[in-house]
Amino acid sequence: MKKVSFVRLTLIAILLIQIVVILNIRPWKNAEKQNALINWDVTSYYSYLPAVFVHQDLKFNFLKNSTINYAEKHQFWPETAPNGNKVIKTTMGMSILYLPFFLVAHAFAILSPEINANGFSKVYEIGLTFSCVFYLIIGMCFLSKVLLRLYHKKIVSILLLLVFLGSNLFFYSTSEPCMSHAYTFSLASILMYLTTKVFKSFDLKTAVLLGLILGLLFLVRPTNILFGLVCFLFNVYSWKSFKKRLLWSLENTKLLVLTILVTLSICSIQFIYWKWATGDWIFNSYIGERFYFDRPRILNFLFSYRKGWLVYSPIFVLSFLGIYKMIKNKNEWGLSIIITLIATIYLFSSWWCWWFGGGFGMRPMIDYYPLLIIPIGELLNQKLTLLKNGVLTFIIVSISFNLFQTLQRRNLVIHWDSMSKNSYWAFFTTIKMESRKDWERQENLLMKPNYDKARKGKSEYDFEIL
Repeated sequence: MKKVSFVRLTLIAILLIQIVVILNIRPWKNAEKQNALINWDVTSYYSYLPAVFVHQDLKFNFLKNSTINYAEKHQFWPETAPNGNKVIKTTMGMSILYLPFFLVAHAFAILSPEINANGFSKVYEIGLTFSCVFYLIIGMCFLSKVLLRLYHKKIVSILLLLVFLGSNLFFYSTSEPCMSHAYTFSLASILMYLTTKVFKSFDLKTAVLLGLILGLLFLVRPTNILFGLVCFLFNVYSWKSFKKRLLWSLENTKLLVLTILVTLSICSIQFIYWKWATGDWIFNSYIGERFYFDRPRILNFLFSYRKGWLVYSPIFVLSFLGIYKMIKNKNEWGLSIIITLIATIYLFSSWWCWWFGGGFGMRPMIDYYPLLIIPIGELLNQKLTLLKNGVLTFIIVSISFNLFQTLQRRNLVIHWDSMSKNSYWAFFTTIKMESRKDWERQENLLMKPNYDKARKGKSEYDFEIL
């Protein structure tokens, strides 16, 4: 009987844990209510599908019908373009990824007289939830292939469990599975795998697949164009290797052009929609929102009690420590990680809403976790037993800490956007509020964001950082 590999067992464990947790909490239980799973950001990601397949109306004239129920009317948040037309705020990448699961749910709803085939019934939320299960395990499989190039299978298993259980990826793949982060995590993992193939044997198939994934990444979120740096800087660790990369680019011009054309053809779906809806090929649908590149909130982004990345996902402190080892060992991902880390922190902390609204931890960083887990592997891949044991201890503590804080976030002990130092420490060991008095105490300790000030690039107040 053939033995199942250690890494494969880890992947099976991750899949089972995700499914068991989802079935336990049933994130779809509030379907068609005010706090439904299809809500907030997911509203915009998803609205292409019911607009096309349920209402056959991407101009949203159906919203003028006062007889439709709460979910149908209030789960669409289109912006108004200068020409007066309605336009969906987010790009359509998530709708494309949801599509196969939506179609299955929609067919089931149509064939079941007792189910309202409106795009928001429970069956649709169940379909979207399991789309996350599908994409996450695919991402984990490809990430394992990338990591196995670098590390022993036991280290790879530790890293896979760590990125799943030790970060806010766990929350966004179980409690809020329809948000974009687990999906982008998966696409990024596939991109990294394809990148390793590109510089080993660049062929027609790889060029097309690379363009497809880059195009999908853009459609999910245009700032994902940063992943292009990940590809180009792979295995570049010196000036000499950089010149070799330029020479390689000249030698493979035709395939690179094909990759770019495929990427643009995927992106063009969005450009065509914008042109049809707004009259412009490129349209900023985030009306009244912008980056403030002259005043990035880097310290708040990393260390604030509101959403600080390293406060709520402290395991990535090890990533910063591991970068030194990567440079020393000439790790093939070293420069990609350094440049991408600097670029993402600067870019995201420059967004007017640097805490990215409601959520748990610094959620946009999840998209880059396939890269950022690699430096931790460098710390585990060494002979110094004392240091390795220290890293393993920190990993175990971080996983426990993350799971505990995930419970706190689910029970609203950790507030979605108003955490303060006082609230954080007052309820540091609290899993669930026991009385109305606790809720009132928390309300007095929270520091609510001033969205109007932040939108104008002004400081709300002096933040307390860890």
